[in-house]
Amino acid sequence: MLVLADAEKGALWYFKQMDTAGLAVAGVLLICSFIGWGAMIQKWSDVQELRRRNHAFERRLRDEASVVALNFPRGSNLGPYEFLVAEAVSAVQRHKGRLVRQSDVTLCMGHVENAIQRGVARTMVKYEDKMVLLSSLVSGGPFLGLLGTVWGVMVTFGALTEKASIAQLAPGVCGALVTTTLGLLVAIPATFGYNYLLTQVKIMTTELDNFASSLADRVELELEGEARRNFEAAQERERLLRAANVAAPAAPAAAPAPAATEPPAALPGWEDAQ
Repeated sequence: MLVLADAEKGALWYFKQMDTAGLAVAGVLLICSFIGWGAMIQKWSDVQELRRRNHAFERRLRDEASVVALNFPRGSNLGPYEFLVAEAVSAVQRHKGRLVRQSDVTLCMGHVENAIQRGVARTMVKYEDKMVLLSSLVSGGPFLGLLGTVWGVMVTFGALTEKASIAQLAPGVCGALVTTTLGLLVAIPATFGYNYLLTQVKIMTTELDNFASSLADRVELELEGEARRNFEAAQERERLLRAANVAAPAAPAAAPAPAATEPPAALPGWEDAQ
């Protein structure tokens, strides 16, 4: 831009020759360009930060003896993987102390899997943040440039007469060329950035699905172990209770009830009652 501006008819000369409508379209395209670059840089930074936090938490989770025993304070800024684990632990807490049979584990795992799926859906919304904006710039930038081009051509044909001079044709031609160039400058970087970031989001989505699947398997194994321990503890309590009942002294036998005296045979209706 600086080199062109130093020339006799550089980039600034083209802007000076444009009419009001062309300058308006060019201004909108410049704003879209700044927004696109800012969105791409911010999204790239977010992707790198989320991936770093996910991998760090996954390494830390391998060293934990129990997933369901983890505690996540409310209101804390959780990463995607931490959020999934927090949702799963919250679902397990509703069944705490009631896991004895396999049917109890199955019922609890249904709630856990639903909670994990909800967490995956919410995380996907966070992953796709700013992608719609980049997609809009990719598809909308060329159309804005085309709008400026068409307007510039209309202005050029409107000024085209038999004695038309360069000064009369310059606003339309400059508006068409500048807006077309700016539209391409908006769309081309946004296209490359969108494709790169979309690939990264797809990779992170696959990693998120794999983590959710492994998390559900690990929670189920821990719940089965807890149910087995609870069942064995219940069996042990029953055995101790039976042993205590056997060892208790027998209660004194109750006195035998006196034998019922047989009514005299002469009682009326006794034969029929028997």
